[in-house]
Amino acid sequence: MKWFLRMWSYVVNPLFIPSLVSLWYFNFNYYSDPESVRLKLYLILILTAAIPLLIYTMLKILGWVDSIHLSRTKERILPLCIYMVLLVMLLRGTFTDGLHLSLYYFFIGVLIASFVATLITSLRYKISLHLMATGGVLGFLIMLSFTQGISLLLPLAIMGIVSGLTATSRLSMKAHKGHELIFGFSLGLASQILAFSYFVS
Repeated sequence: MKWFLRMWSYVVNPLFIPSLVSLWYFNFNYYSDPESVRLKLYLILILTAAIPLLIYTMLKILGWVDSIHLSRTKERILPLCIYMVLLVMLLRGTFTDGLHLSLYYFFIGVLIASFVATLITSLRYKISLHLMATGGVLGFLIMLSFTQGISLLLPLAIMGIVSGLTATSRLSMKAHKGHELIFGFSLGLASQILAFSYFVS
């Protein structure tokens, strides 16, 4: 069981979540601009996964980080700051057509959560980025269901299970304490609600 929980922690790495959410969103929603959607997916993958992984590799070579989980708080600040810059580039360069606003506000929520996580990390508090990501997805699904008036019970149930498995995995690896997991999950969830509340208003 431990090997599965350890592997699961790598599978649900926060860097992969935005790309997976975007892929699900475009498969779930109707659109009439396939070329635009394809370009957006490429940019999302490059800016939220490929470039951060490349930067992690460089930091690993330089000896500034020990693992992809960024176990120590001092390892997290620079990658989080770079990630926020990439998110701003994504928001300013990818959604200029005014389409797919739900996904736009999802990334606004991710940016808010990343900003708060950076502030908390600078105070030497090790918030769970894994649970922040899964909480963010759950918040996105809740707000998507609310704003579009559709039932997303199955995706919500799946994300509930994913969040539970992720929390169990992080505890099993002794990567976090319980309150760090709860704080991370709550931050991800609240950031999406905050972002979408502006969308609704």
